[in-house]
Amino acid sequence: MRRKKRERNNILLHGSNDFFIGLNLILRRKRHRVFSFISAFSGCLLLLLFAFSVFSPPPTVTDHLLPQHNSVVKEREALETNFHAVFQVPASGGNLGRDLWSSSHSKFYYGCSNASKKFQTADVKTHPKRYLLIATSGGLNQQRTGITDSVVAAYILNATLVIPRLDQKSYWKDTSGFAEIFNVDWFISSLSRDVEIIKELPPKGGRAWIPRSIRIPRKCSPKCYQTRVLPVLNKRHAVEIKKFDYRLSNRLDTDLQKLRCRVNYNALRFTDPILEMSKLLVERMRMKAKHFIALHLRFEPDILAFSGCYYGGGEKERAELGAIRKRWKTLHASNPEKMRRHGRCPLTPEEIGLMLRALGFGSDVHVYVASGEVYGGEKTLAPLKALFPNFHSKETIATKEELAQFSSFSSRMAALDYIVCDESDVFVTNNNGNMARMLAGRRRYFGHKPTIRPNAKMLYKLFLDRNNMTWEEFASKVQTYQIGFMGEPKEVKPGRGEFHENPDSCICQSKGVETIQNQTPDDRENENNSDEQQSIEDDPDWMDVDYLDNLDMLKELPNVDSSVLTKQEQPEVEELLSD
Repeated sequence: MRRKKRERNNILLHGSNDFFIGLNLILRRKRHRVFSFISAFSGCLLLLLFAFSVFSPPPTVTDHLLPQHNSVVKEREALETNFHAVFQVPASGGNLGRDLWSSSHSKFYYGCSNASKKFQTADVKTHPKRYLLIATSGGLNQQRTGITDSVVAAYILNATLVIPRLDQKSYWKDTSGFAEIFNVDWFISSLSRDVEIIKELPPKGGRAWIPRSIRIPRKCSPKCYQTRVLPVLNKRHAVEIKKFDYRLSNRLDTDLQKLRCRVNYNALRFTDPILEMSKLLVERMRMKAKHFIALHLRFEPDILAFSGCYYGGGEKERAELGAIRKRWKTLHASNPEKMRRHGRCPLTPEEIGLMLRALGFGSDVHVYVASGEVYGGEKTLAPLKALFPNFHSKETIATKEELAQFSSFSSRMAALDYIVCDESDVFVTNNNGNMARMLAGRRRYFGHKPTIRPNAKMLYKLFLDRNNMTWEEFASKVQTYQIGFMGEPKEVKPGRGEFHENPDSCICQSKGVETIQNQTPDDRENENNSDEQQSIEDDPDWMDVDYLDNLDMLKELPNVDSSVLTKQEQPEVEELLSD
C-alpha cells in the first residue's frame, strides 16, 4: 500500500512541475510581446516630440507667467544688465564735439621769459676769480635739468660758468660731450648778457687748474649756495659740484625762474646733425598723416622693478623683477597694491591704448612711440598695436644707415625722440619721468600743445573694473578723470610740481582775456583729483633711481651751513629712470 501511495504522489508532483513550467513559458512569451509593444510605442512618441520641438516656434515667456517676487525680478534684471554690459572697444574714437589736436584756450597764453629791468647783467655782476664747474648726472633729460640750473647757480654765485661736463659713466654709458649734443657756441652767445660762460677752465700759473670737488643737497636754495658753496669758491676760486641734478630749489624769484626758461627753451639748442635727422623723422610722420601722436613709453624691466608694481605675470614676473629690484639696497619692501592705488605704477601699453581710444582717438591715428626695451616684448605691445595699427618708431621710419651716426650714443638717440615728441600734435606719456616733465613744460611754453599725462590714481580703479561696464560708461569716466591732465592752460596751480614741468613764471596771458573761471562741479572735482596726483609727483623724485643713491649722502651732511660735503663719491647707482 505504501509503495503504491508513493508512486501516486510522485506522479502528482511531476505533473505539477510540468504544469508550472508550461505556465511560466507562456507568461514569458506574453511579457516579451508586451515589452516589445511598449518599446515601439515609446520610440514613436519620442520621434513625434522631436519633430514638434524642431518645427514649432519656442514659447513666449511673459511677465504675468512669472511669480512676481522682488528677488526674482532683481535677479532677472541683473542677468540682463550683465548680458548687455559687454566691454567692446570700438575702432572709432567717436564724435566728442571737440578738437582732439589742439588746446581750447591756448591762443590766450604765450611763453615770456625776458628779464626785468632790475635784473643785473653778467658784465656788471660777474666776479673775475670765481669759476663754477658742474658734472651732470643721468640720461639726456636729467642732464638737461642740471645744465639749466647750473646757469642759474652761476648767476647766484656771481661766477663764470665752465661748459658743463656730461655724465659718461652711469647706466647710459654715452661718451658724448656737451658739444656733440648741444650747439655750444649758440649756448654761450645767447646767454652772454646773463652769465659769462667759457668752454674750459683756464690754466693757473701755467699749469692745469684742478678745481675743488664738492656735493650739495638737492633743492638747494640761493641762501644754501651762498652759505655752502660761496665760502669754498672764495677760497679756492674754482669749484666743481658733482652729480648736479635737481640741486637748485624749485621755488625761486621770478627773474631767476625766467632765466631758467631762457636757458631751457632758447639757449639749449641741439647740434645740426641731430636737428636735421629729427626734421626728417617729423617730415616722414607728416607724410603718413596730417596729425600724429607721440607716445613716450617707459616699460623697461628696470622701471617696473624699481616701481615695485605688479602686472599679472605670476611667479615668473615676481622672480625676474624681484631679482632686479635687489640692485637697490635702500628700497623698501615692494607693495604693489599700494603703489597702484597711489597712481605710482606706469600704465601698461594696453591701458594707454584704451585711454587714448576713450579720449576719442580712433584706430586710423598714427602713433610714434619713443621707448626702450619693453618688458614682455611684442606680447606686451600687441594690445596697443591692435588698437593703433599705425605704429611707428625712429627705427621703422628711418634706415639703419641714416641712424648709424646716432645709434651708438643713447643721448643722441634720445635727442631724436625728444624733438619728434615735441613736434607731435599730441604728446602722451605713461610715466612721470624726466622726459615727460621736460616736454610737458616745453609744450606749455610754446603754445600749450596737447600733452596727456594719465591720472593714474583714478584710472587704475577703472581699468580693474572695466569688464563690469559698457564701453560708453568706461569712456565717459576716462574723459571725466582726465580733466586737468590734458595740457590745457591753468591746469596746474602756480608753484605746484617741478618748475621744468610747470614753468608758470614764464607763461603770460593775453591782455583783456579773463582767467577761465566758469567751471562745472565736475571740473572742480577733477581739479582736486589733479592736486592729489600732483602731490604724488611732488614727492622727492619717486621715479628717479638716482634719488635713492643720495639718501645716505644727505644723512652725512653736517648741520652747520658753512660746511661743505667733500667726501669721495660713492659708486653711482644706475640712473635708468632719469629719462
